[in-house]
Amino acid sequence: MSEDLLSEPLPREPADKARPRPEDGPQDVPQTPGSTVPETVGAAVGAAAGGADQVLAVARGELGQGEHPPGSNHNKYTQWYGLDGPWCDMFVSWCADRAGALAAVGRFAFTPFHAQWFKDHGRWGHVPRKGAIVFYDWGGSRDISAIDHIGIVEAVRADGSIVTIEGNTEDHVMRRVRASFIVGYGYPAYGAADRPAPTAPAWPGRFLRWPPAMTGPDVRTWQQRMHDRGWHLTVSGTYDSESVMVCRAFQAEKALEVDGIVGPLTWQAAWTAPITP
Repeated sequence: MSEDLLSEPLPREPADKARPRPEDGPQDVPQTPGSTVPETVGAAVGAAAGGADQVLAVARGELGQGEHPPGSNHNKYTQWYGLDGPWCDMFVSWCADRAGALAAVGRFAFTPFHAQWFKDHGRWGHVPRKGAIVFYDWGGSRDISAIDHIGIVEAVRADGSIVTIEGNTEDHVMRRVRASFIVGYGYPAYGAADRPAPTAPAWPGRFLRWPPAMTGPDVRTWQQRMHDRGWHLTVSGTYDSESVMVCRAFQAEKALEVDGIVGPLTWQAAWTAPITP
């Protein structure tokens, strides 16, 4: 997926590769792929069932993954997203997709846009919860536009610090203990993501393509479904160049013919569940 497709600025490089700060305290957490945090960590506040556990299970399995070649900002997460660059948010989106929770978590590369998306949907706050998406500003502000980095909250400790799993921290997926520079939290609607995918409406009987721009309720229906899946797409009812780019990226993800045309197979695929492991 290109920058134009997302209408997002290029992601920022996390300052100092998102190393933990002295204020965060000891990093007494395991980094073994698939490992869980020690029982002494304690219960998370407001833990969400289902989707949160699935996203975290995927993230735990990625501990230790890095860049190929080292220092390149290229790996399977950026390849899936279609954009080589700082990848902390792409990693969160990838985990959500593999867990079937992309619609709840969102698909983003630029962290300020991701945080604003949660806020716009009334799912933003300052209380840590298991499964929440945490956003940081290394400058110390609470300004969404200044956000530098992102992670997934795995647990909340009694002292208020959080255990997270983050991508692009020192160029790897790592478990961190954080207590500082937190701007806020996005709370995914995991319950909605856990429901089965809705039944696809009947294909409208015409191929949606561009150019020229096509309009109609069938275009709006497809755009809305793609938006609900987590794609950054304007629901305008007009099948335009933005729709074509989303369509092509989606077809590549689903191993369909990549032609940018919404035919019967592409239409049906939009109502299937997201890719899972």
